Amino acid sequence: MVDVLTWTIEQRMRLTERAELLRKELAEIDTELGRLEAAEVVFGQWAEATDGGRRPSGIVDSERVAAGPGAGGMRLAPGRELTPGKVDPVRGQLRKLADRGWLKRTGSGRCLPR
Repeated sequence: MVDVLTWTIEQRMRLTERAELLRKELAEIDTELGRLEAAEVVFGQWAEATDGGRRPSGIVDSERVAAGPGAGGMRLAPGRELTPGKVDPVRGQLRKLADRGWLKRTGSGRCLPR
């Protein structure tokens, strides 16, 4: 009778340890899944904007970019307006990517790749 009780307790302890390991693994998988979902959204938006890479992406070469007066350190492309209606959605996307771990926020509020 004691052997059965001992075996039951040992089995429960082994299964408890295994369950904890599986919970940790699931948390890591969920994190990676969130990152992949973010990458899928970003790539989908890029592919949609560039027709699958067949059209230019609208990214400006560094030689043609100029810092405008009053830009507060932002680099502006000539001929492009940065109205709140255009900037706010991008800020939201940057916030989501930073929350999911794809970007790292600096103290000044800028985002850098990890």
